[in-house]
Amino acid sequence: MSKKDILLRKGVLIAILVALCFGATRINIPMPTGDMVHLGNFVMILSALLLGGIEGGLVGSLGMGIYDLVFFSNRPFTIVRSFILKFIVGFLVGYLFRLVLKKKVRTDLLLIISTVFFVLLFGTSLALFLSGDFTDFSFKSGLVSKVSNFLLSGKTVGISLYIPLFSILFAIGMLLALIFQRKLNRRSKAALFAITVAILVNILGEFILRWLLEGINNVVFLSVEDGFTVSLFTATSKIPGSLITGFISIILASLIYEPVYKGVKSIDIFKDNTGFFVEEEDDISNEIDENIEKDNNIESVLNK
Repeated sequence: MSKKDILLRKGVLIAILVALCFGATRINIPMPTGDMVHLGNFVMILSALLLGGIEGGLVGSLGMGIYDLVFFSNRPFTIVRSFILKFIVGFLVGYLFRLVLKKKVRTDLLLIISTVFFVLLFGTSLALFLSGDFTDFSFKSGLVSKVSNFLLSGKTVGISLYIPLFSILFAIGMLLALIFQRKLNRRSKAALFAITVAILVNILGEFILRWLLEGINNVVFLSVEDGFTVSLFTATSKIPGSLITGFISIILASLIYEPVYKGVKSIDIFKDNTGFFVEEEDDISNEIDENIEKDNNIESVLNK
């Protein structure tokens, strides 16, 4: 198959994946805090692992960006955030995955850093939550505690109980991945590394861009100080949605990537040099294991 044919087929495949990403984002659960949990990030991550960084970035950016354009046309900053951030996150997954495979980067350090990050997020958010005002504490309001005098004097921010809850789940998940990663092959380790970095970037990026972009939008109607205070409250209230979506994306992508990869690796548009590199390395590793096993069998026979 010529490069032109492969490029054409890859373009068609990306278009299909963009549509799937759009549909997966449409499958969502609204949060009481005004955000939503969806599967769009999962489709983006899987596309980036299978095809590459640019392709994964395009799938995420177009799939979720077009979704926001259709359903949130009155929120231009939300649309801009999705187009920019999702491309960055999708690109990071594909790029880091291949970089780790080629450079043999250690993945355990990232898992340790991730575990510490989520433990700190758990402790900080729980402390703020417990020190807040529970006057509006109900499932309908999203179990939000209002913390006054946060960051700036006289300001208020809402800390949802979902933040410490899913922070500790993330920490436990990263710790388990660290403990059992030796049983994973190098491709799976690299995928887990890339997905974890991308999810961290997505969570932080969602928070920072919401704070900044919506703050700029609020300044049109409010003072600079009040505008960014309101956007800080909004950005904080949307963290649970990012955490839960990220948690689900990591689990699904980690479970589904390997069998999907094995099913499509022989198709031309999915061929990837790093994939062959890992397979060759796995073959060598298997051969070494077989030789060791033979030596052990011979030694056991001689001992008898």
